[in-house]
Amino acid sequence: MAGDNLPQAPGPGEAAMPSGPTGAVPSRTRVVRDRIAAAGLNRGFAAAALAPAIAALATLWLVVPTLGPGVLAQAGGDTAEFQTVSWVLGTAHPTGYPAFVILGFIATHLLPVGDPAYRMNLLQALLAAGAVAGTVAVIQLLTGMRWIALATGLLLVIMPTYSAAQVAFPIGTGFESSPVFWRLSTYADPHMFHLALVTLLFLLLLVWERRRSEAGPDGSRRADRWLVAAAAIYGVAFANHSLTLMLAPAVGLFVLAVAPWIIRQWRLVLTCVAVLVATVAVLWSELPIRAAMNAPQVYAHPDTMGVYGFTYVVLGQQFGGIPATIGSDLALKYAIVMNLISSWLGPLGYIAILGVGTSLVRRPRYVLLGAVAAAVTCAFAASYANSDLERYYLVPVFVAFTFVGLGLADAFSLCVWLVDAATGKLASHPVSAAAAEPAAEPAAEPAAPPAAPPAARHATDDDFGRYDAGWSRQALIAVEIVAAVVLVAASVAIVPERQRTADASPGAVSEAADTSKGIWMRAVLASPDGGGLPANAVIVSNWSDSTTLWYGQRVEGLRPDVYVVDDRTRLDYTLGEVWDVIDSYLGHRPVFLLRFPWNLDGMDHLLTLYDMRDFPLANGGTIKQVISKKGTK
Repeated sequence: MAGDNLPQAPGPGEAAMPSGPTGAVPSRTRVVRDRIAAAGLNRGFAAAALAPAIAALATLWLVVPTLGPGVLAQAGGDTAEFQTVSWVLGTAHPTGYPAFVILGFIATHLLPVGDPAYRMNLLQALLAAGAVAGTVAVIQLLTGMRWIALATGLLLVIMPTYSAAQVAFPIGTGFESSPVFWRLSTYADPHMFHLALVTLLFLLLLVWERRRSEAGPDGSRRADRWLVAAAAIYGVAFANHSLTLMLAPAVGLFVLAVAPWIIRQWRLVLTCVAVLVATVAVLWSELPIRAAMNAPQVYAHPDTMGVYGFTYVVLGQQFGGIPATIGSDLALKYAIVMNLISSWLGPLGYIAILGVGTSLVRRPRYVLLGAVAAAVTCAFAASYANSDLERYYLVPVFVAFTFVGLGLADAFSLCVWLVDAATGKLASHPVSAAAAEPAAEPAAEPAAPPAAPPAARHATDDDFGRYDAGWSRQALIAVEIVAAVVLVAASVAIVPERQRTADASPGAVSEAADTSKGIWMRAVLASPDGGGLPANAVIVSNWSDSTTLWYGQRVEGLRPDVYVVDDRTRLDYTLGEVWDVIDSYLGHRPVFLLRFPWNLDGMDHLLTLYDMRDFPLANGGTIKQVISKKGTK
């Protein structure tokens, strides 16, 4: 660990060494500098952080112009919910997502630009930048090749070889693939936070592996601090999204592969468990505390232990937990998932396969960590029914692109090594018989076998990002830089396509022009004199519209007299079925409907029960108003 070789504090009975030539007390500047060095913040750290920092800035430069400008209803209305709940520090739908809500609360109140909805979208871009930086750091740590790592990070964002694919899973769910990373960087959603935390978790585990292998018996305790830090990050990720459970087998196997007898280190194990549990408990305590404080937007009743109480939210009982079909139809699911991953990688998939093959030899423990995490996550996602299922594949996408980076690095280092080996053999071959030494002279030593590929080594803290002297090392630098420039240049040509308005083409992802939900919401919640609904109106709504209207009420303060009754509201306050709500208010308050056509409580069926009319809105649209129950006139 950087700084491990610094002079240590004197032990008991030892005399303090002079701090300078005269033994004077060190200056405050010297003390600060020594502390920074002890923390690892030295030139090696700066070199290691260069490529991730460039990647993060490049990601922001690409993504920010494509951010949604305000309130959006992506993922079936979840985006508007998070934009609302984060502002008021409330409770989102199961599993509550307290880590993301708390982070969103900080961001919406501290970021100095735009309205709260835009700030949440901007937070998404920052999290995407963090995820790309983490990806670059992981590849750089495993290969020592910063420019290949940087180029791979940008490949993850742009996905230049993407081609659309339609997938359908056995349980009846399906979707068309998209440049999923960039698309999910443009609006508020906890899955990007999940990916950013996963990249950090992987990085901490890999650093722990490196420190533990390099440290002697006396240094293992200091190295294990990285494992404790990984436990804390796992706790934050678990309090953000339950997909973190899918990482547990991979993390456990990786830890056992690095330290097979770690169970004997009971203090370390208990410390990691305590840190994880404490992190989760602190973050999840936001749910009952804010519910008890009557936060303006709370899902269910997390301050109680009733039917719709704390465990109902935290365990995601509404959605059924881990699907029972997770282990069925594995061959079919595998084929479908491979088709999906191929749509994201395109020809880069061959490089990823190369990366897996070379990593089985060079870095088998990372293959164990990444492959198991991706496989378990894919098995869950392929068996789960939810809106925008493509979001659930972000971790497998990240793992696949790390293998792309590893494959590129290993291919270039192998090529340079082969050239070096060939030139070494040519140099050792005698030119002619006349040039041979006399027989009496001792025979020349045979040529030494070529050295291992230079990139196979692990870079240390002090030379991370630098290379050894010599022809092969300099050649590898040149090849790496040229390859990175070519990859980035080819990817940049795809950027204009990605920055087109979403739905303009399969590869377009920009939400910058999507103001439709905000315009509609402000038309519905306009004052009665401004063309909005009558005073004290009741809207019996569905989730995707309810969350948008709640944003207008809770965040923008529009029309608090309007009562939005969502399906969730009916459950939480035992209001009965949709027709029960309509009947209870009809004749007392103006009743309006925002329902999907299907299902027994959908608009098609309700039109057979009630007389309705189109109520005009200021934006030129209409909303259905219930006039009377059929047969009661």
